[in-house]
Amino acid sequence: MNNDASKKIAYNVGGTVIGALLAAPAIFGIVRVQSSASMPQTNDQVINYNS
Repeated sequence: MNNDASKKIAYNVGGTVIGALLAAPAIFGIVRVQSSASMPQTNDQVINYNS
């Protein structure tokens, strides 16, 4: 019974590590694209609430 419990913990930890390793490049890729200077975020529209 103790072996099954430790096996379950090992699978949970291993799955978490593998998931984090798979997610990290995707997250950093999104951040790099968002902060990239090739697509500057511009705000050209002025909202006038007094009209």
